[in-house]
Amino acid sequence: MKKRLAAGGLALSLLAILGIGTAAYFVADGRAVNEITTGTIDLTLTQSINGAVIDTTALEEIMPGETVNQTADIENAGNHPFWTRARYEVTITAADGTTELPAALEDGTPVITFGAGEGWLDGGDGWYYCPDIVPVGESVTPFREVTFAAGAGNEYQGCDISIAVDAQAVQSDNNTPDSGSVLEVKGWPETETP
Repeated sequence: MKKRLAAGGLALSLLAILGIGTAAYFVADGRAVNEITTGTIDLTLTQSINGAVIDTTALEEIMPGETVNQTADIENAGNHPFWTRARYEVTITAADGTTELPAALEDGTPVITFGAGEGWLDGGDGWYYCPDIVPVGESVTPFREVTFAAGAGNEYQGCDISIAVDAQAVQSDNNTPDSGSVLEVKGWPETETP
């Protein structure tokens, strides 16, 4: 009887092994390939002083308290709408050509102030944000004028004031902030504060 039980157990084991081996033949495999072509986000930054387009931005021959019509235009040159932001870095070199002067007076007043474009928001992070999506082919202007502080002293006589403008854009498609504010938009490139 023990031999019959052992033989029966062996037979059941063999059937189980054959069943598992047979089940392995019922497996299917497949592969699908999808191609995705992404759109482009591209911007063109153009600067002008008193209406004349310039390559570099240097304010010369202005007096304390004077305002100059200077703009920086950001054009959507890609094929998708985008959110945009801009920041400005002011460098002031004394008349001797080597000494860098502070960009703020002793009381904290900036030597150069910018007349913000319509609706632009100060993000508190050094960037100014356009509150609206910029459609393809359209331009926005983060600032329309630049003012030299009336309280600038004699150390600023004959100095060179250079303004570097940085602009960034991030897609607006599928990137609507929950709060509705451009300040909550995701995807801005990581940057270092100048």
